[in-house]
Amino acid sequence: MEMQSLTLAIADDHTLFRKGIIEILKNFNEITVTSDAGNGVELLEKVEHNLPDIVMLDLEMPDMDGIAVARYLLSKYPQVKILVVSMYGEEELVNKLIEEGVHGYLLKCAEPDELREVLQLLKTGNTHYCAVPKQHFTLGHLK
Repeated sequence: MEMQSLTLAIADDHTLFRKGIIEILKNFNEITVTSDAGNGVELLEKVEHNLPDIVMLDLEMPDMDGIAVARYLLSKYPQVKILVVSMYGEEELVNKLIEEGVHGYLLKCAEPDELREVLQLLKTGNTHYCAVPKQHFTLGHLK
């Protein structure tokens, strides 16, 4: 796959995760992280004057969660692609995100190369919703 240049904004309330992703993405020359934030409100303040190609969102954040941010961005800036990254893998959740219009979903346990590939897919107008392995279901779903 030919790598396309892309800009990315990240919102995740887990600072170590967010900063770790930024460090990993520095290894991929075609990806530029334009802003990062610990919640949805902070992210929106940062991106409205410098829209990225893709916004990567955590689902659960204080002040404004990932679904609310995705809804806002999709309604106001439909050209921005939305990638939700979460540790939750329930099929119902993935279906809800698809219904909301989110362009991609990836589990936080993904490998860096998979994240890179998914970002490239979204940049080129494709979608990606990770397969939900049974071991990633909540304990209530395990047998």
